[in-house]
Amino acid sequence: MRQIHYVVKATIKPGENNTSENFKLPIGFTTAVAVYTNGVEKNTGAMPSVEMKDDNSIAIIPMVHIDNWRQTTGGEYERSFKPLNFDTGNKDYSLLFALEEPLAGDIPLKFHVVFLYNNTINKV
Repeated sequence: MRQIHYVVKATIKPGENNTSENFKLPIGFTTAVAVYTNGVEKNTGAMPSVEMKDDNSIAIIPMVHIDNWRQTTGGEYERSFKPLNFDTGNKDYSLLFALEEPLAGDIPLKFHVVFLYNNTINKV
């Protein structure tokens, strides 16, 4: 087994209050996830939330505040991420990003969602 990172990027533009990204996780077993931002939400007082759904629109992670997705400090790297533990199954997924109100200011709110997963690599 080898640990691999997969990143999904998204942006909420000024004046907007949501965005979504559709993606396909590579085949493997997803163990954890963390979200990083450019910090705009801290400067504007925005309240960002994130939700993850599978290709049947079933919420894997319901809409929760972004802090629930953040990496914690201290301890082992993988354990500092939000645990997931599911087989990707070659499915399509979506991430929904939302604010309570349209984003103020003139700087977009950028997200990087980092998935950790394990995959068996066969050498040829």
